[in-house]
Amino acid sequence: MYKPADASGKAQNVPVPVMPELARENSKAGLEAFIGYWYATMSYAYETGETKHLLPLSSPTCALCASLKKGIEAGWQEGRWIKGGTIRSAAIETDFNLTASTQVAAVQVIQESIELRMPGGSLYQEPAAATNSASRASLRFDENHWTMIDLGLIR
Repeated sequence: MYKPADASGKAQNVPVPVMPELARENSKAGLEAFIGYWYATMSYAYETGETKHLLPLSSPTCALCASLKKGIEAGWQEGRWIKGGTIRSAAIETDFNLTASTQVAAVQVIQESIELRMPGGSLYQEPAAATNSASRASLRFDENHWTMIDLGLIR
């Protein structure tokens, strides 16, 4: 049974996101499904500290992707855990063009506040506030799958 993290311990039995079949299609709907899956996988990483599921979804050249992964891994070191940080992509806008090599999407990203907890449950640092922001995602479809190749905040 799923139990979210709290001050007394880590999240338990967090379901691993499953890529929807639609996310394997080179279409607008497939692109949107993949983006939703990518953010669900990022959310899973915040809850569990497991970032291995992100590797096949993101290009090594995606600097923000690598930075987010590194930050999550750092948060989970030395017995610490993350409470909160759940992410969802609330809205996705894209002008899908089947002939383009790269697709670009604007994504509304909503993330819960993040508490970094130490063994014993005390706060490691001040919590990060919840956010509601926009990101610009660049993706490529190769060999029957999407890859996040660049990600940045829209200011």
